[in-house]
Amino acid sequence: MQDKTIITKVMAYITRFNGHYTELLVYKHKDYREAGVQVPAGTVEQGETIEEALYREVKEESGLMEFLSVTKLTTYVYHHEGKSQYHERHVFRLAVSEEVPEHWEHEVNSEGEDAGLIFSYYWVPIQAVPKLAVNQDDCINQLFL
Repeated sequence: MQDKTIITKVMAYITRFNGHYTELLVYKHKDYREAGVQVPAGTVEQGETIEEALYREVKEESGLMEFLSVTKLTTYVYHHEGKSQYHERHVFRLAVSEEVPEHWEHEVNSEGEDAGLIFSYYWVPIQAVPKLAVNQDDCINQLFL
């Protein structure tokens, strides 16, 4: 019988307006390109609020800490077939200023499974977001509302 435990997760759509259109921040693993294009996301730790987890994950995975606005878009349950797990995903939109660099690399500074990984960040127009890994693009349409 399959375990029906639900793991609480946060996912961050970080956006900026570049003067012409809105862009989404995405990354690829520098050394694991097969992991696909992703957005910052992670697990809510015991004793942590959803918002605390959001800010921690974004800081650990991207280095970003200052936002013009933070909006919760939705919460839904996702079945991660590769891990045979159910994830309760709390999806947020975080807007940053246009001064954020065009691209950069960031080494994950946590003690979790991503510790020491290097993520290569870049911006894509929200109308042209590529397929994101593990269905992280399930809520992209909400960025147009």
